[in-house]
Amino acid sequence: MSNQFKGLSLSSLAKLVRKKKNTLILCHQNPDPDTLGSAFALKELLYVFGSLSRVACCDVPSKKFNFITLGEDLSYHTLNYERIIAVDVASPSQLGKLDFLAKSVDITIDHHEMNTRFSPYYEDFRASNCENIYLLAKKMKALKKLPKHFFECVYAGMSSDTGGFKYSNVKPETMSVACEVLKSEIDHAEINRIMFDSKTIEEIKAQRLTYEIMKLYCDNALSVAMFTKDFKKENGINDEDISDAVNHVRGIEGVLVAITIKQSFDDERKFFISSRSNVEIDVSSVCASIGGGGHKRAAGASIFCESPEEALELVVDLFSKAVEEFKKS
Repeated sequence: MSNQFKGLSLSSLAKLVRKKKNTLILCHQNPDPDTLGSAFALKELLYVFGSLSRVACCDVPSKKFNFITLGEDLSYHTLNYERIIAVDVASPSQLGKLDFLAKSVDITIDHHEMNTRFSPYYEDFRASNCENIYLLAKKMKALKKLPKHFFECVYAGMSSDTGGFKYSNVKPETMSVACEVLKSEIDHAEINRIMFDSKTIEEIKAQRLTYEIMKLYCDNALSVAMFTKDFKKENGINDEDISDAVNHVRGIEGVLVAITIKQSFDDERKFFISSRSNVEIDVSSVCASIGGGGHKRAAGASIFCESPEEALELVVDLFSKAVEEFKKS
C-alpha cells in the first residue's frame, strides 16, 4: 500500500464533504448495490449541504438497481468538477475505462482491507461501504434532513455485501446500523426481493449454463467457470446475466474457493476475475498479486492474457496454491 496520501478521520472527512462543491462521484466497474448505494446516498447527502453532484461508472448498471440509480445515465461527461470522490473503489484498476481519473480523485471512501490508497482516503473495514456513508451522514447530523431514497440506498448496499446479512463479515455494529436504517420505514423486504429473488429468463438460463461449464480442481475444492466472449455470444447471455455466477459455483458442497472468469467483449485479451472463499482462505491477497483486491472472502481482479486457455491456467495455478496451502495448515 502506498503511503503517499494521508488517511482521513471521520471528522475531517465530514469537514471536507460539507464544503459546497460541484462533485463527480465514481463507482467501480461492474457496479453492485454497495458502490451504487454509496454513490447515490452520498449524492443525497451532498445535496443537503448545497453541492450538486453526478455519479459516473464505466459500466451500465443492471436495470434491477433502478431503485438506487433512479434510472440516471452514469456515463462520464467532461465537466468542470471541483471535486472527485471515489466510493467502494479499492484501486485505480477498479475504475475500468475511467481509471485515467484516478490521479484526480480528491477523496476515496472505502471499506476494503486491500485498498491501495491512491488518493486522500477514509477507510473503515466494515461489512459494506454504505455503512461508512451512513455514519458520515450521522456525523454531519444530516439524517433527519435526508429523503427515504438515502436510506434505501444504504440498506441495499449493506444487504448486498452481506448476502442478506448471512456472510461472516456481519458484526454487531453491522446490525446496529441496519437497525437504525430500518427506523426510516423503508420497504426492506421489497429491496431484498429485487436483489436476491427477482431473476430474468436470461439469468436463469445463465445459471444453468454456469453449472454445465464449471470445472473442479484440487479434489473438488476449487470450482471455476470460464465465460469466453464466443460462449456468451453463442448462448445469448451478457455479463449482467452472469453477475451472480460466482455465488452459484461457491454453493457446491466441498468447494472452498469459487472463481468465475469472464472474457471482455471489447478486448478479447482482457479477463475479469471474481473470487469467493467459503473458508479462511484470503482471496484478496491472491487477487492483489495480479493487481486486484477486495475482501478476504470476496475479491476480484482484471488480467490480460493472449487466450482464454492462458487465463484459465494462470487463475487455476494461483488459487490452487492458496487452496493447497490451506489444506496443509
